[in-house]
Amino acid sequence: MTHRVFFLNKLRPGVDPADYEAWIRRTDYPVARSCAAILSYDVTRIEGTLDGEGTPSVNYLEVIEVTDIEEYRAAGKTPEFVALLEEWATYVELDEALHGDVIE
Repeated sequence: MTHRVFFLNKLRPGVDPADYEAWIRRTDYPVARSCAAILSYDVTRIEGTLDGEGTPSVNYLEVIEVTDIEEYRAAGKTPEFVALLEEWATYVELDEALHGDVIE
């Protein structure tokens, strides 16, 4: 069964999206994608609502396909991931972290 983790992220006030996206490419992707518990990982910039009304509540969506949620949680406690999350928190003000099984 495929299991996915989702992060809905809002940037901190004053954070330049270009700086955050450069950090994703330079640091986040290489570290996360080298983790054995992560099968795939992509970040999407949210550009608007589908109906074109209002402003989205988040700026970015992260989609991570994992081997197992407990293995992924354990990987998040390694020194490399702790350092990654500390850097990430300098960019992201608010996030909602969700996970679940894909209905196949």
